[in-house]
Amino acid sequence: MEPSWLLPLLACPRCRGALGVAEEARCLGCGKVYPRRGPFLDLRASRERPLLRAVNAFPPVPLLYDAWRVRSTGLLSGGRLSFVQELARLRGWLLPTGGPFLDVGTGTGVYREALGEKAVGLDPSLPFLRAAQRRRPGAYLLGHGEALPFRDGAFTGVAIGPTWNEFFHPAKAAAEARRVLSPGGRLFGLLLGPGSSLGLWRPQEAEVLALLEGVGFRVRLEHYGRLFLLLAQVE
Repeated sequence: MEPSWLLPLLACPRCRGALGVAEEARCLGCGKVYPRRGPFLDLRASRERPLLRAVNAFPPVPLLYDAWRVRSTGLLSGGRLSFVQELARLRGWLLPTGGPFLDVGTGTGVYREALGEKAVGLDPSLPFLRAAQRRRPGAYLLGHGEALPFRDGAFTGVAIGPTWNEFFHPAKAAAEARRVLSPGGRLFGLLLGPGSSLGLWRPQEAEVLALLEGVGFRVRLEHYGRLFLLLAQVE
């Protein structure tokens, strides 16, 4: 079940009405009912890239993901940024805001765990959330970054890791991150820059800056090999 601090932050991802939560969640505005998938409320209300959805639903993928994740930052940055340094930058940017925190595209819960007990991880993949709950117990929900199931201004910090490249609508995800942040709230991100897309969103620097500045963020973008690390704050 969801921790008590999280329940007042929830909202219908379709109409943003308040949710009544018990064995399932029901929107008090539009009446939409959201079931549970095992222990996780299913608040999904957007789309995913079809190939990525199929891959992420394949049970062995989340089992092997951590082995890749702890190495990927160093490999993709050309050795200029390690996984340990990535997590230190995440905590250094978001923790001073006080929380609560949201990890969008949590995967196996790496960022959520790093942000502590008042952090919730959101992901559209049930196999990934099952792996996250086993390895890094905490608060997790099924949902999409383009239709966040939270009220306006619910969080002081939002983290979005490599999921940036997987969004079906990156502009919607940026706008949603801004919506759920409180005044002065901060956004941390890590994403692949330009390159062969393989079905992913692989933006130029100018595109990332325009996307985030266009929804009301002040942005600092750092380059580490093929990676962009972004530190943004609500204006």
